[in-house]
Amino acid sequence: MTPQVKHFLDTWHRAVETRDETLLASIIAEGCELHSPVVWKPSADTHYLLHILMGVITTVEGFAYRQQWVDGNEIILEFTGTVDGKGLVGIDKISLDDAGHMNRIEVLIRPMNTLLEFATRMREHALRYKPEAANG
Repeated sequence: MTPQVKHFLDTWHRAVETRDETLLASIIAEGCELHSPVVWKPSADTHYLLHILMGVITTVEGFAYRQQWVDGNEIILEFTGTVDGKGLVGIDKISLDDAGHMNRIEVLIRPMNTLLEFATRMREHALRYKPEAANG
């Protein structure tokens, strides 16, 4: 694991654990692509991405990472939690640029019943920031 990847992971986990949006912003590249489980079209709006990430860690009760895999600048983080009492498992597939900043994140979640509840809540959260997300 390169020093840039280690720094990214240490900072990412600390930011998620403490819900520190400023710390999270410090490791995200401008124009980072978000590939969400809720909408098909990716977004490259960094402020929107931060809004969504903060929404996820507050919407998913007991959000915690339980495993990680690293291959060069590619990272997969497996997470668990609940939404309205329904368990979920998901992954964050993260790509870093050469400076160690996240330039792409793709999120996958299962099972379907929890994903649907999660999507409903995250849609409401997204619309508070970006009303046009309703069309994505």
